[in-house]
Amino acid sequence: MEKQSSALLHELTAIVGSKQVLTTQDDKSFYTTGFRVGQGEALAVIIPESLAALWQVLQRCVAADVIILMQASNTGITGGSTPDGNDYDRPVIIISTRRLKGIQVIDDGQQVIAYPGSTLTELEDILRPLQREPHSVIGSSCIGASVIGGLCNNSGGSLIRRGPAFTEKSLFAQISEQGEITLINNLGIELGETPDEILKNLEAKQFTTGDTDNWQGKIWADDYAEKLRDTNSASPARFNGDPHYLHDSAGCAGKIIVFAARLATFPASKATETWYIGTNDEKVLIALRRYLLNQLDQLPIQAEYIHANAFDMTMRYAKHMILAIRQLGPQSIPGLMARKAKWDIRVKNIKCLPSNLTDRLIQGFNQLTPALVAKRILEYRRRYQHHLLIKADSEQATQLTALLDTFFTEQQGDYFICDKKEAQDAFLIRFAVAGAAISYCEYLGIDPNERLIAFDAAFRRNDEQWLFDLPAHLQDQIQADSCCGHFFCLVNHQDYILKPGVDGKQFKQEVINYIEQRGARYPAEHNVGHLYAAKEDYQQHWRELDPTNSCNPGIGKTSRRKFWQ
Repeated sequence: MEKQSSALLHELTAIVGSKQVLTTQDDKSFYTTGFRVGQGEALAVIIPESLAALWQVLQRCVAADVIILMQASNTGITGGSTPDGNDYDRPVIIISTRRLKGIQVIDDGQQVIAYPGSTLTELEDILRPLQREPHSVIGSSCIGASVIGGLCNNSGGSLIRRGPAFTEKSLFAQISEQGEITLINNLGIELGETPDEILKNLEAKQFTTGDTDNWQGKIWADDYAEKLRDTNSASPARFNGDPHYLHDSAGCAGKIIVFAARLATFPASKATETWYIGTNDEKVLIALRRYLLNQLDQLPIQAEYIHANAFDMTMRYAKHMILAIRQLGPQSIPGLMARKAKWDIRVKNIKCLPSNLTDRLIQGFNQLTPALVAKRILEYRRRYQHHLLIKADSEQATQLTALLDTFFTEQQGDYFICDKKEAQDAFLIRFAVAGAAISYCEYLGIDPNERLIAFDAAFRRNDEQWLFDLPAHLQDQIQADSCCGHFFCLVNHQDYILKPGVDGKQFKQEVINYIEQRGARYPAEHNVGHLYAAKEDYQQHWRELDPTNSCNPGIGKTSRRKFWQ
């Protein structure tokens, strides 16, 4: 096996160059360790710089019968883009798509073709001069999330009208039951017959759109908004593994290798308003959701929830993230995260220094700096436990304000219309919440793999409850918690940091039982990763995509062995 592995690495080096084949533990660490959870072993990390090189790498890997783990930005929440442990039956090769950037704007900006390493931030920047927007905007883009990664996970994002990431049009490689790899062009664009022709013509933009019989097909979840308006339905609006949104690359969870995807873009709002709402009764927000979904002529752009605990944890432990985005822009975050990871490795190699020195310095900065958040937002935090941010087109302002005035004449709570800075601060806090729990753990030296338990649940559209209402014996096991979510979609992101000595697996299973009793589905948009067990219909879909179980095996608590044994 060692001789075969050495021969494979020699072949891969000949394709991508020695600098793009990482084999030392320190060099691999950034790629083998998840953003929040997950860590495992890999024979090597390969970083191709062209689609043609990616195809050649894949051919060698398939011939060598190794496990292929495709990784984009490694910003996943559930550890699905890294190996999980070291008990695989074949060597693991991580193929990073970080350098496979590229976005082609087609059809007068109404569509794009995105490459594997393209990020949401990159896509936003390209579309901004065209007054267009991608499926997702600031949020995942703050941490450098990739366009293709979101598509493979059916990530929902925060934009209410657009639903989960979806397309029926993509270019991907698939491994057959006979162990043969094929490049399949379902972009609906004529690019040639052979893989070499297809990739060459794609990268050189030597094609036209609409010139084949296969050009038609859905390129976004255009039925999602109407789903949300059905507030009497006993099923969730969206969740990972929903058969309605599984197609080729969409929802594939890394079981096929995506080279490009054809996606819709959307007109950017000319002007927006943001309403900041506070209450101490979650049932008020549930009633407000139903009221607005039924009364508004057009759905708002976003409706984001923050619990007081999440607000406080973010302002204490993730303030540096808010300031970095504000001062340097979201495009700076991936680079800052990568530099921090490198410093963490250096510090760990110096035995006389605490392993979390970098985090201590960051949190020291957070403690010494003022809040730097708009006063009215801080005032609402003092008054209210539940916070809801609604963003809508300015044309909706009159109707939405009138509806809120009517609603709060009889309901407990209040709202204000944000000025520009308040709106920016509110959404920066909301989207920094995602990193607050991990910053908390890193500073206190808590192993997130053992004590950070994250849930991502899609509640029924007719649910009368929003928060997790756990029994007392589970509440007693929690050291800290944080809750945020996409409120109109009833997608709840709940983080629990457990007390020392708590059995995390038992705690997690009991909470999952509670979620299922409420008729919810999980995960809603972070994908199953290595944290959740995939439902049987989702597993069957993967078996059809990857019959040899060579791509990302073990995902969703499935078999890690060849042919799913």
